[in-house]
Amino acid sequence: MQYSTNQKAQGEKNRYFACCRNNFRPDLLSRIALNDNKAGMEGLDRDKINKIILETSKGSRFYENELKKEQQVNQRIEKMMEQKARITKEMMKQAQAEVDKLTCELERSRELGRVIVHVDMDAFYAAVEMRDCPELKDKPMAVGSMSMLSTSNYHARRFGVRAAMPGFIAKKLCPNLVIVPTNFDKYRAVSAQVREIFSEYDPHFMPMSLDEAYLDLTEHMEQRKHWPETMRTYYICDAKTDRSTADAEKDELSPVLFEDSPSSSPSLSGADRKAEVFGTSAEEAVREMRFRIQQKTSLTASAGIAPNMMLAKVCSDKNKPNGQYRIPPERQAVMEFIKDLPVRKVSGVGKVTEKMLAALGIVNCDQLGQQMALLSLLFSGTSWHNFLHISLGLGSTCMERDSERKSMSTERTFGEMSDAEEQYSLCRDLCHDLAQDLQREGLKGKTVTLKLKNVKFEVKSRAFTVQYAVCTEEEIFAAAKDLLKVEIDSVSPQPLKLRLMGVRVSGFISAEDKKPLQRSIMGFLQKGGSDSGSFTQCAGSALKAEDDSDAAGCLKPPSTEMKVPSTDLSTTNTQSDTTSCLICPVCNKEMKDVNLTAFNSHIDECLKGSAMDNEPTGSDAPSTSISVPVEETDDGSDFKTPFFSHRTKINGKRTVIHKKKIPLSEPSSKASQTANSLDAVSKGLLLTCPVCSQPQSTDDLALFNRHVDMCLNQEVLLEFRESHPPVDHSDLALKGVRGSSPLPPSKKIKVLSTKHTIDKFFKGNTRQNI
Repeated sequence: MQYSTNQKAQGEKNRYFACCRNNFRPDLLSRIALNDNKAGMEGLDRDKINKIILETSKGSRFYENELKKEQQVNQRIEKMMEQKARITKEMMKQAQAEVDKLTCELERSRELGRVIVHVDMDAFYAAVEMRDCPELKDKPMAVGSMSMLSTSNYHARRFGVRAAMPGFIAKKLCPNLVIVPTNFDKYRAVSAQVREIFSEYDPHFMPMSLDEAYLDLTEHMEQRKHWPETMRTYYICDAKTDRSTADAEKDELSPVLFEDSPSSSPSLSGADRKAEVFGTSAEEAVREMRFRIQQKTSLTASAGIAPNMMLAKVCSDKNKPNGQYRIPPERQAVMEFIKDLPVRKVSGVGKVTEKMLAALGIVNCDQLGQQMALLSLLFSGTSWHNFLHISLGLGSTCMERDSERKSMSTERTFGEMSDAEEQYSLCRDLCHDLAQDLQREGLKGKTVTLKLKNVKFEVKSRAFTVQYAVCTEEEIFAAAKDLLKVEIDSVSPQPLKLRLMGVRVSGFISAEDKKPLQRSIMGFLQKGGSDSGSFTQCAGSALKAEDDSDAAGCLKPPSTEMKVPSTDLSTTNTQSDTTSCLICPVCNKEMKDVNLTAFNSHIDECLKGSAMDNEPTGSDAPSTSISVPVEETDDGSDFKTPFFSHRTKINGKRTVIHKKKIPLSEPSSKASQTANSLDAVSKGLLLTCPVCSQPQSTDDLALFNRHVDMCLNQEVLLEFRESHPPVDHSDLALKGVRGSSPLPPSKKIKVLSTKHTIDKFFKGNTRQNI
């Protein structure tokens, strides 16, 4: 019995592939033949159109490439059929049990309570061009080039012209076709207008391209139930608008994309305007949104409403153009809709998958569900799980937000390009566009990928991971240019002949990577402030602000420019903004409404001793009140600031204690030693760096400050803190505070000179004030 089954399977396979060896049979047309799943292409003469496509394509590079791909698909199908012939009844029984178990789990997790909407602009690029050039509205037209079309209007679709079709084939199908070059700046501007409307219904909508997006209206529908009628009323533009006004505002003209397309014109004021009131249901909310898009842009949109994203995408194509369709949130309605749905209509099922399923006798989603056990044995786990979701009408209800984006790219298709200078120029243009998109979204990535398609339709991707995250044109182009040069050199002395180029940036830095490496001095000095949002370009942060920008950017990577908020220490000579409140780290004096230059001068005076001489001293002062910034953080950072604050852990957060009284517990001799050292500085004696403990052969405090800044920028302070934890005053100053934990032990021991250290300096200064 097994032998006869194998014989039958082998016979079916031989018959199926008998025509595959003939390059001119319908099997080849499965790749280059007309795909009439697009809206506006119903009822066409497929045989006539396919004959023209085949005759036009024959002998071209496009044809040769499709032939090679077809042969590869046929080989995959042949292996699949051989694998099918080896499947036994016992294997099928086990597979069916696994499918039934997973089906039950999926049914229990089915969610029907979300209101997911997919909005798709109708023939977007073509509609924008017809709006701006009304004489095109009655002609078959497409947007793109002779190499490839991006879209076509509904007049051209009646001839079989559609997107992703080479322009020279489209010209054979429709000799009167008008091909308009793309203008993506214009399309992006219109898309921005549409997205403004989307954001009012779902602030977290997920754009898929310039002309489509997913929205979750669940929360909007809850709010809409309580809206008064005035909040659901919008005015209709009168078609009898004065022609001179319409001519003056040419971009407001409304094209007739198809019969029954709603007209549009500039808004009128006063009683001439007619109002339309929309209801509170999901259908009414989507109709209102489409109405507003048409009024604002003079373009129409179609929409699908369903419990999940997969179904919403299919529904948006159901009543195109200028229509909408909703699947009720009921399981029976979902299964009824899925039953006769062709598998090719589902997003993600392409012509290769369609052909492989067709070889198994699967054309619609109902047949897909019936053959699920067999598919689980022939396809990968990921593939057949996806097929099972489709057959059950299940899809995602959780939209991936921009923060979860994995990559961002841009690419361009063109005629044959073999000049190296033109290729480099195009690469720079792509990097420019990509950099703008990245900066608009606030993204930075570490991997730059170059995608190339040669004139033989062979696609190559080359990637390079840079040391620092990049987002600017120069940074991206530096990596992409090197990748392109490698490909050009690989075919030298022959030219590299391309027809497509793309650039992608991926490996975006996570939220953890975006956190500053350490806190800036502004966070230390501003009373009650927090510098958690400040970024420092160097690994160490200076203890005092320095107007000289050379020292501030000493360790900045040569190929990367970090975006630094205005509160960072990377100041320039032009910075003179005053700060609300700064506290001197030497004398603890609060200084309000003072700029950084004056603040630096005050610190210099304190170091000379003149500022401290003005402070009241005496043995009758038992304690001192130290004002320090109060901030809480839960970022898990181990960096601590011993010179300006005492910290403890309360409920898992490090807290700076504000204005605590610290009793005098040190001998007064140590304070006097510190005072003597400051007197020595003021008298011009030898200065010793408090960071590196090296004596400096200068008595110029400006030069000495510059040296201290440089030491701090070399991460010496960070190493010092790891090896010498601050003195724990929690027993004296934090009595009664529950949940406090001791400081972690130092990770490594580093012996430093004990004289004139920065820790000793500031502790001595504190005692001197006491």
